[in-house]
Amino acid sequence: MKPLHKFSLLCLLFIGAFKGYAQPFTLDKAIQPVELKLLADTRTGHEGELGIVYFNRLTDSAMYHYVTGHDLYNFVDVLVTSVDGTPLKVSLAKDNWEAVQAQQNTTNAQDGLVNFKIRTWGSFGIKVETDQPNNSLYTITVLASPEKKTYLGSAFRAISEDEMESSGAASPNDANEGSSDGGTTNYLLYIALGVALLVIGVLAGKLMGRKGKGTTVILVFLSLLPSIGVAQDAGDFVSIEQFEAFKENAMEDFNTRLNMLENERKAVDKVVGNLDKTISTIRKQWDNVKLLYSTYNNGLGKCISSSPPAQAPSIPSICTDLYFDDKGDISEEEDQECAQCFFEARKKFNNMRYQFEKLATIYKCTKDFSNAAISFGDDVSGFTPSGVGGLAWQTQRRNIEKSVTELEQAYDNKYAEFLQSLADAMMELNICEAKYGVEDWYDRFGYMYFEFMKEKYQRKD
Repeated sequence: MKPLHKFSLLCLLFIGAFKGYAQPFTLDKAIQPVELKLLADTRTGHEGELGIVYFNRLTDSAMYHYVTGHDLYNFVDVLVTSVDGTPLKVSLAKDNWEAVQAQQNTTNAQDGLVNFKIRTWGSFGIKVETDQPNNSLYTITVLASPEKKTYLGSAFRAISEDEMESSGAASPNDANEGSSDGGTTNYLLYIALGVALLVIGVLAGKLMGRKGKGTTVILVFLSLLPSIGVAQDAGDFVSIEQFEAFKENAMEDFNTRLNMLENERKAVDKVVGNLDKTISTIRKQWDNVKLLYSTYNNGLGKCISSSPPAQAPSIPSICTDLYFDDKGDISEEEDQECAQCFFEARKKFNNMRYQFEKLATIYKCTKDFSNAAISFGDDVSGFTPSGVGGLAWQTQRRNIEKSVTELEQAYDNKYAEFLQSLADAMMELNICEAKYGVEDWYDRFGYMYFEFMKEKYQRKD
């Protein structure tokens, strides 16, 4: 089984271990957040991009949502706006709904459009609050870039003439700065088209007297015309004057509601225009790889690294101009003959570096979440061994602790498998180095990096 496939099974195990404790964690059964699952953009040229556009009504002072479908190496943008200008306070939560990790207001945001830029693993919550729950419309747009794997840079440096033969002394470790800029694909959801189709559907429903119901992306825009009936006893008749008055009132009410719909459509068009400008800016940011990790490094990414591991040794190599972009492909044309020999081995080696990073990050993020959930549960439940609430929480607490034990076992198993895969890739590199005149490459240089990786990613707790 390939490391990538095995790693996907590990992720499923981690997720399954905590499936009963969706993020953000809560003991309040009244909170029923709406899942916003990111969907793949299947258009040509947009491979790896994810997104969703969600419309909803403010029926309560606090509306809860949580986002799924993204991964560790995606850069995620969360955009929230109010269609009619109703002031909204938007919060992001990771561990529990009370622990706010980022917050903005539409009244202070440019064009009334809140924009969070985050990197995170696992689901996260979006809480929308208002002092005026007047059934007005708000939108949530979540965009995720293709996976970007660039921040580790290159592990190799040019080998010197003295290092070619085994009698030569290895040079001191040199810092290898910079990572190759990966070409990114552009992203733009067809929001305007979706909204236009939505408005047409609502108009058709109005004219046919149907009541519209919402789903994840399309919710109720307008309530139906109120039921108008004239209760008559059997045998009674309606006069011409009564009928004309009824018709006039009905037409007036119908025209009023059509005007309301037109005003809301104009408001939606304005929101779409602002979203379009913002998404264009986001596309430019995705194209500028060097700034991504600092731009998208906020509170939800505290368990995520954005820099190469400290004190990592650089490895001398006869083939140093072979770099890979964020998709695992050669980032530039190479004329060196060594590229043919080194390509697959170097690709496997580079992939294992990011697999180790992902393994450690998922473990740390999940462990942090479980610790936060236990702390939150102890505080909220008023933990007492003799109390009914305390007994119920004890059961949940034991389940979380059991999941953590399973998580630790899963990490250790994958850690051993990844070490073997890394060693295999480095043995292939050793053969290529020898082919081009570097003697005993692994014994003199490669093993130092292997031992560093072995120590760096061994589970410490």
